[in-house]
Order: sequence, then C-alpha cells, then structure tokens
Amino acid sequence: MVQVYAADIQTLQDPRDCPEILDGFTDERREKTLRYRQPEDRKRSLGAGLLLRWVLPRHGAVPGGIYVETGGKPQVEGLCFNLSHSGVWVICAVGEKPVGCDVERIGRAPAKLARRFFHQNEAAYLERCGEGDVMFFRFWTMKESYIKMTGEGMRAPLNSIEFILGSGKIQAFREGERLSCHIREYELPGYRVSVCAEEAQFGGDIELVSLCPNS
Repeated sequence: MVQVYAADIQTLQDPRDCPEILDGFTDERREKTLRYRQPEDRKRSLGAGLLLRWVLPRHGAVPGGIYVETGGKPQVEGLCFNLSHSGVWVICAVGEKPVGCDVERIGRAPAKLARRFFHQNEAAYLERCGEGDVMFFRFWTMKESYIKMTGEGMRAPLNSIEFILGSGKIQAFREGERLSCHIREYELPGYRVSVCAEEAQFGGDIELVSLCPNS
C-alpha cells in the first residue's frame, strides 16, 4: 500500500546558522544541504532529511541504508520511496513497489511550457478548460511523479506521456500505449500533489508530520 506524508518546513531553523541540526545525517545529505545558497532551499533539504528519518523506520527501513542506484534514484533496502519539495512543503511517498511523487505551488500557468512539454491533447485541453492554472499543475505533477517512479527523470520526453482526466480513474498513455501505473492526487493549501505508483492500493489522505530535529 502506498502512503504519503507531508511536512511544513517554515518552523525549521536555517542549518547554516545551526549546523548541529544536521547531526545524524549522512555526509552527502549534510554537504548537499549546506551547499544551497538560499536559506529556504537549505531548509527544504533539511526538511527532506528529517522527514525521511521520521518515515523510513515506521516502515521497517533504515535511513542510514539509503543508496543511489544507477540512474541516480535513491533507494533503501526493503522499501520504495520518493521525495519532493516546493515552497513550504516537503512530501514523501512510500510503497512496496516503485513510486514517484511531486508537489508544486500553484502559480500562473506558463503556457509556453505546456506547448513545449505537454502532449498535444493535454495542451489543447488546457486551452479550452476554465481552470488553466490549476489544470497545468495537475498535469505537471502527474508527469513529474511518473518519471520519478520510473527513475528516468527529465531524460523522458514529457510530451510522449499523456494523462486523460475523467470522472473516474485517471488514464495514462505513453506513445499511445496504455500504462499500468496508478495516479492519486492530493491537495495542500495552495499546492497540488500527485503520486504515481505501480501499486493500485493507496492509503488515506496525506499524513501531516511535525518535524523535530531530535526525533
């Protein structure tokens, strides 16, 4: 079963001002966090590490056992997981099979990006629907979650992947062929979240986690 967790990073301290907050993290996570120039980026990286440290043991995995497979996707023994962050939110999706997630703050829909990266049917749908900004980020987060599930990242041509929305289950196609993945959407205030998984069964709503550096 796929479970999704989210944490608000607004109350976290800037790790550059309080480096001891990174105690217990791997050298890679510590260096990555401190390398960011902007305080909010450092806090998001810190939040991702803290959320993983909270989530993984609750699913029988060891945070220190994370490794990076060929292609750059982080893995851990016995569990599939994926992280995403945007604005004030960090999210983590976990499951028994590959899973990907994406969170994006809703803003003005960049029409040029839709024409460049969306399937032609999706771009046409955006032009005729009355919720262009929200719909753009629905499609965008679904695409991001799919390519993160597969581990392809931006190597995958996004305009070859089409999502068809309807009153029932979201359908996904690639180069015209139906995909067997499963999409679940969530809402956070001012944000859209999509999770793509090989598993069909999802848990309930996003579980909100209060981050504590010493947890």
